[in-house]
Amino acid sequence: MEVLQDMSLPKPDVGVQAFHLYNEADPYLRPILSSLNALYAQLYPALLPLLNRAAVFTHDSPALVTVGILLLFLLISVQILAFVKRMLMWWFRMVVRVVFYGLLAVLVAVVWQRGLGRTVEDLVQWGGHLGEVWWREYRRWEGYQNQAAASQMKGTKAGSGWR
Repeated sequence: MEVLQDMSLPKPDVGVQAFHLYNEADPYLRPILSSLNALYAQLYPALLPLLNRAAVFTHDSPALVTVGILLLFLLISVQILAFVKRMLMWWFRMVVRVVFYGLLAVLVAVVWQRGLGRTVEDLVQWGGHLGEVWWREYRRWEGYQNQAAASQMKGTKAGSGWR
C-alpha cells in the first residue's frame, strides 16, 4: 500500500531537488570553494597582465592562433584515430577468439562423431598430402631461384651486365 502512496504523491521539481542536493553538499564543498576563491584572489593580479599580453599578441599575429587551432585539430584527430584503432583491435581479438573456439568446437564434434582413432588417421593423411604439396612447391621455387642464379652467373661470365 505504501508503494501506491509513494507513486501517487507528486514528485518534487528538478530545481527543488538540485537546491536540496546543494544544501546537503554545502558543508563539504565550502572548504574547497573557499580555497579556490583564495587562490583566485592571489593569482588574478599576477595572471591578468600575462593574459592581456597574450591577447594583444594574438591580435597582432593571427597566424599563431591559426597554427594553434590546427595543432588542436591535429591532436583531436590523433585521439579519434587512437580510439578507432582500439575499437578495431577489440573487434579483431573478438573475431580471432570466436574463430579459435569455433574451430575447437568443430574438432570436438568431429572427434565425437568419428572417434579419436579415425580422426587421427584422417589428420595424418591430410598432413601427408599437405607435406607433399609443400615439398613440390618448395622444389619448384628453388628451381626458379637456381635458374635465376645460373643466368646471372652466365651473364657476368660473358661480360654483360652492370659494372
